[in-house]
Formats: sequence, structure tokens, C-alpha cells
Amino acid sequence: MPYIYADPSRCTGCEICVLTCSFTYFKVLNPKKARLRVVRMEPAIDLVIACRNCERAPCMEACPNEAIKRTSKGIIVVDEGRCDGCGRCVEACPLDAIHIPPNGRAPIKCVACGACVQACPVGCLKMAYSFEEAFEKRRNYAERLKEIILSLRSSG
Repeated sequence: MPYIYADPSRCTGCEICVLTCSFTYFKVLNPKKARLRVVRMEPAIDLVIACRNCERAPCMEACPNEAIKRTSKGIIVVDEGRCDGCGRCVEACPLDAIHIPPNGRAPIKCVACGACVQACPVGCLKMAYSFEEAFEKRRNYAERLKEIILSLRSSG
């Protein structure tokens, strides 16, 4: 199942991906209307939060109206016509990757369109196709982060 993978060691927190997303879907530059977001973890790690299109998706299971479906390509989408805006999917998502935008009725989430991947000026965003691929990338990042922390401790 495809989804957006972000390498936190390369993300600068510029939010160009977020603004690109909001403009692509709503024609406004408004982070609250983007289907992904950037979260700053102090002191200086920026994490891009985007839907992972979980195999066993809690948002789909939580929806009482069956308004959340999976496409043939594995992307989870919201059927706005069936959605009553109850927000159970928002509460169910462990990644906080689905939300109801301001003045919106139905929730929005990343649909892996790739507009943000193309717009990222540092190339930290990629399309990923398996959890194993992303897990390996996260493991490599954790190892690099561990080395940085250890070198900072030894030099301080």
C-alpha cells in the first residue's frame, strides 16, 4: 500500500509540502487544510505526519457509515457523501493522520498523490510501498541519530 515516507534527518520543517497539499486540494495556503502536517520535536527534529494506509485501518473500522474505503491501489479514501462528520475516524487514528479541516464537514487525509514529494526542496519525502521498506529506513535513521547523540555527549 503506497504512502508518503519522510526522512526526519533531512526534513527542515519548511512546510512547503503542507502548503503544496492545501493548495492542491483547496486552492489556499493554509496548513490546517493540508492532508499532511509537520510536527516539530524539540530541539530540532521535524516529523511529517501522513496517513500510512494501514492494512488494518482503525479509521475504517471506527466509521459507523462505511464512509471510509480502500481503493484498488490500497489508498484509504473518505466518501464525503456517506460521511456524517462524527469524527470517530479522527479519534481512532493512532498517527493523528486524519482530521476535519476548519469549516469542513468530512475528514481529510493524505491520499498519496505525490504533489508534496515533488515540491519538497530537500528531497526528504518519498513514495513508500511497504512497511518493511519504511521500517528499514527508520532503523537506519535511528542508528544515525544514535551516533549523533553519542558524539554530542562525548564532545560536551
